[in-house]
Amino acid sequence: MTTSYCRAMSTTTTATTSTTAKRAAIAQLCATSNKLENLVNVAKCAGWAKQQGASMLFLPECFGFMGTSAEQTLAEADPPIVIPSSGGRATNDDDTATRKNDASISALLRETVASCNSQGEGEPDTKLSNKESLNSSSPSKICILDALKEIAQESKLWISAGGMHVSGAPPAINDDGSSPARIYNTHVILNAQGVVQCLYRKIHLFDVHIPDKVNLQESKTTAPGTELVVCDSPLGRLGLSTCYDMRFPEQYVRLVHEMGAQVLLVPSAFTVPTGRAHWHILLRSRAIEHQCYVLAAAQYGQHNEKRESYGTFVFQHPQKWYMTYRKYSVVL
Repeated sequence: MTTSYCRAMSTTTTATTSTTAKRAAIAQLCATSNKLENLVNVAKCAGWAKQQGASMLFLPECFGFMGTSAEQTLAEADPPIVIPSSGGRATNDDDTATRKNDASISALLRETVASCNSQGEGEPDTKLSNKESLNSSSPSKICILDALKEIAQESKLWISAGGMHVSGAPPAINDDGSSPARIYNTHVILNAQGVVQCLYRKIHLFDVHIPDKVNLQESKTTAPGTELVVCDSPLGRLGLSTCYDMRFPEQYVRLVHEMGAQVLLVPSAFTVPTGRAHWHILLRSRAIEHQCYVLAAAQYGQHNEKRESYGTFVFQHPQKWYMTYRKYSVVL
């Protein structure tokens, strides 16, 4: 079983119109194809964030699943997320008994949050056996959104779920007449009651070939979104984006100057070559251009034999910036 570490940062922002400063927690994860292991790490970060007085937790792209093939990504996608037009509680489209997480999984996640909240940083002291649960659970039977709802409810945190694979996208239409299935790369915001407030489908997809370094074609399995999204939160109005979007500054012009975003979110799983070249400078540019905060939760490390991420999550103030490489770090 691959070990996946969490890195958490907590920092104070006054982007909200309230005179009371709010604290944001940014998680840095090394996700694998084991959904439950990934979600336990999210639960740890939620517990630590709550213990440090944060009001919202920010997760990176692919926080719940990082597969080894396009076929695996499609097979393990969450069911479609439906937000009623009347503004009611969001659900998974095939919200049947077969898609609900086992009670033991829900209990494990809630106990992990509670233990890390009471103990602070370190391994949680839970009654359930993490090893047995991780080894006995089939990833395809775990609904990531349902797990996030449990974590949000237990921690009483708002959560930015920075990018999860969600089915329901229209199939591709290829020149040869084939129509392979696709998913959406979906950034979801949940409130402290575990209710979905909004979802953003990544617009700019990462199709890049760097000889002998990177060969990724996100559009092969993912359909692009079409709508920009902002969401009011305890930290102010959030402008949602995901990873490769950061290379398209016109998106942030609209989010800030037309839609009123105060905090720009850029959860990512940047590759090592592109991260070394552009990660920090692009994030700083977006903050300076619009004189607003940028929060960029990041994947880091070796996920599998095919994929490695650059890491170093960033909290970017318009005039100053913070980043971290440290394991289990908390910056106040």
